Amino acid sequence: MATKKKAVKAKATTKVKIVKQAGTQAYEKALLKMRADIYRLVQGNKSPDLSATDVGDEADQATQSTERELMFELSDNERNTLDAVEAALRKIDTGAFGQCETCHKKIAALRLKAIPHARHCIDCQAKLDRPRR
Repeated sequence: MATKKKAVKAKATTKVKIVKQAGTQAYEKALLKMRADIYRLVQGNKSPDLSATDVGDEADQATQSTERELMFELSDNERNTLDAVEAALRKIDTGAFGQCETCHKKIAALRLKAIPHARHCIDCQAKLDRPRR
């Protein structure tokens, strides 16, 4: 009896997976590529040792400091993008991909094509981006 229940459950899981993945393969492929690109970029950024370059006059040191700050900022942006990509991949797995986190409406395909890890529809994103008064 337990084996029959497992077979029925496995069959139901397979059906859910097929429904979940319909129409998301291209987005998943794009997200996986973005994730791989970020990992490659981060690996490439690890090679220069900026701490050993603090030589020269004050102008050189200021330039080196600015470059170091830029590297840290890029790391934050990369980390934020990576977090968004990972969240989008989880949404594909759960079947919630393409749904606005604010209004719960479907995010336009053109927006997802441009930004596969978009969390909000264009209207909600515009409201979030507006400066508060």
